[in-house]
Amino acid sequence: MHNDTARHRQTLRLSAMLLMLGLFHGLPWLRWNGMPLLLFDIDARQLHFFGLQLRPEGMLPLLWLALAAVAALCLVTSIGGRLWCGYACPQTVLTRLHRGLQRLFTFKGAPRWLAATMRHAAWALVAAWTGITFVGYFVPIRELVGGLYPFTLSGWETFWIGFYALATWANVLYLHEQVCTYLCPYSRVQPLLTDALTPTLHYDARRGEPRGPRAPGNGSVMQRARGLLDPMTARDYVFRASHPTSAGARATFKDTHLGDCTDCGDCVHACPIGLDIRNGPTTSCIECNACIDACDASMQRNAFPEGLILRTSSARINQLPRTGMRTKPLLFAALSLLFLTLAAAGLASA
Repeated sequence: MHNDTARHRQTLRLSAMLLMLGLFHGLPWLRWNGMPLLLFDIDARQLHFFGLQLRPEGMLPLLWLALAAVAALCLVTSIGGRLWCGYACPQTVLTRLHRGLQRLFTFKGAPRWLAATMRHAAWALVAAWTGITFVGYFVPIRELVGGLYPFTLSGWETFWIGFYALATWANVLYLHEQVCTYLCPYSRVQPLLTDALTPTLHYDARRGEPRGPRAPGNGSVMQRARGLLDPMTARDYVFRASHPTSAGARATFKDTHLGDCTDCGDCVHACPIGLDIRNGPTTSCIECNACIDACDASMQRNAFPEGLILRTSSARINQLPRTGMRTKPLLFAALSLLFLTLAAAGLASA
């Protein structure tokens, strides 16, 4: 069961990565009535957009379209959590691609310098093509690629290709998820977009606490008389485990009283930035689900049910009753519809 679930999540991540890469690298090549489908022509002070040629004074519809996209992102976040961060964000996609290349160019028995050289060369090629594609949104990409050999690119084209290639290469290689933690504003505003019913990653402390290693064969708490803890007791155990300095040394428990968390640390090791989801949700978590995969594998090894770490709402994990209407999703849906209507009306009259 775990293998099927983990494979499904892996397939979903791979599909999202390929889709976003395909859109980014494919859009500059598409044409509409003989013109680029999307091109920011700075020299002519025009934007080519699906056959329309818009000048700066006529770009108000695109502003409405951009606001509609922002409102739609807020709507998705309010309903589904940080799906954008975990699957579609360019930073996540490029970091996932880089780690895929690392695994691809890791050879058993080969000299470490050779494998490292091949990995860096492959990533440098990806970064260079990313720089070319980015500039291809401002210069027709067919002309841009045609100017690579023989080399006829202008100084500014060369500079910007090199700049974005170097930025892509260094950003993912040295910063990766640190951009999400320290630089991205989305993680800061995300709590303002969600409510108690928005799903996010949670550790089921009622089932998992008190944590600790134990001899095999005792079975899950769901199979023992102990059952689930009440929420307050579970939170107390989590606090004691995550604040040993202030809470003092942890008490020892008999195997029959321990929860399903074996304190193996696999969830922490699997997290790209070393977060411990058992301490509670945090804005630094991009919900990549790596901790879920690791924990489910640990549960399978111990013959416990999966789902000790899961995607669910704080209301459900804390057994809070659902009250009232969810105003945030309704607000963001209304704003998305309003901005889309204004954009469509403006484009129709362009």
